[in-house]
Order: sequence, then structure tokens, then C-alpha cells
Amino acid sequence: VAFTATGDGKSALFIVPILAHLEISTHPAMYPAFLVKSQPVVMVITPTKGLATSLLSEAFGISGFSYCHERISEYRIDQINLEALICECRSWNLICVDPEHLASPEWRRIIYHETFCSNLTKFVVDESHLIESWGSSGFRPQFEHIDAFIKGCLPAAIPVVVTTATCAPGTETCALCTALGIGRKTIIHVSTIPEAYAMFEYLWDHIPQQYHRFCRIQMYHSVCPDAYNMETFDCIDSDPYLQVVIGTPAIRQGINRRKVLDSI
Repeated sequence: VAFTATGDGKSALFIVPILAHLEISTHPAMYPAFLVKSQPVVMVITPTKGLATSLLSEAFGISGFSYCHERISEYRIDQINLEALICECRSWNLICVDPEHLASPEWRRIIYHETFCSNLTKFVVDESHLIESWGSSGFRPQFEHIDAFIKGCLPAAIPVVVTTATCAPGTETCALCTALGIGRKTIIHVSTIPEAYAMFEYLWDHIPQQYHRFCRIQMYHSVCPDAYNMETFDCIDSDPYLQVVIGTPAIRQGINRRKVLDSI
């Protein structure tokens, strides 16, 4: 989940991985330890054609396609099978789709296509605050079904990136997390130990009184005793009550837990 201002470079979260896959697959001898996809594809759910056009124009030369009514009509008029082109993963690395087309039978077939699934690297929901403001209001109800697509159709190994510039802390953020099913075991990455304590204090103040705070959140950093860090490490997989671990860069070094489903 990325909350940052417009112009801060949120699109780098999905453009840079594409560039990395393309670079490494083009020069495999220079990066022998990396497993990459030679035809990487990122799906971006965009609310408007204008935003899709903007993303594609700033994609550093990456081939992209806006899956909208006008473009679909062009391919149908020319009698070109657009669905097959997308499934082949040879034409575009970045595909922007609106929620209405995401709910179509065509995308159900595309997402289950073996070649497409094997090359899909990320699923991105841009301007995610609109899920609540547009979806719940009934203006564009398909926004509320993005979560169903993620849970029911998207391969479990595909990272989901959620970006927004205008979602306020508190009620709006909680509503967004609920709408996308983000309430699972989470690691929050911070840069320094003071930031870890500040985040711990913030979460402590917002956990409802009926929940045991020390069971819900823990920290992982170099000042904590080794035994405490090991307990935290084990609890990520074994403790059903632990929901959030706040970690400094030490927690990123080779630590892999099966039960961690969200990383911020």
C-alpha cells in the first residue's frame, strides 16, 4: 500500500520492476542469480481513460495498452483478436483496465490463461480511494468488486500494489483496507528505531480497547533482545493474534514468513 502525494513517483512501484525484468532477461549473463520473466506484464486498474493515458505516456518507453471502449472497438473493426494478443504477452508490458472491463468475461478468460498468468508480475489498483467514494455510492459499483477479482481470480503469488494520494488517515484508510481485504498479517517497514516506536505508539492509540494491544503488535529491531526478536519471528507464523510487526531494515534481510500477506 502506497500513500504519497501526486508527483512523488508512485508509478515507479510498477514501472521499475518491468524495466528490471526486461533488462535482466535481455542480459542474463550479467545477472545469473535472478529468475525473471522475459515478457513481464503489469495490470493497472485505473478509474479513467485520462489517467490510463497519462500513465502510459510516462512509462519510460514501456509498451502499454489502455483497455477501454474506444481501443477495443478499433480492434474489433479491424477483426483483430485483442484477447489473444493480451494472452500472448508479446505486445504490451503495461495494461490499464477500468473496473467495468475487469468484470467482463474476457478478463476472466485472460486471467486464467496459462501464458498470461506466467508473465503477470504485479496487479496494481491506482487511485484506490475511489473504491469507497465511487463504489459504495453507487456511481460506479464495479469498484467494489475489485477485491472479489483479487481473491477469486488473481494467482496467489502475484503481488498487489495499492496506490493513492488523497486517502486520509483514520476512517477513510480503514474503509479502503476493508474494501480490499487488507486486514491480515502485516509487516510495516520503517527506516529507524525512533520511527518504529512512533509507529508502535500510533497503532497502540488506535487499537480498540477490547483487544490486547501487546498481542496484536510487536517490534523487530536491533535494540530488542535477541530472544524477543526470535519470538516475534516465530509468532508471525504461529500466533493467530499477532497482526502487525514493525521492523527496521534488519527484518528485510532474508526473512521470509509464510503467513505475511501484506507489506507496507
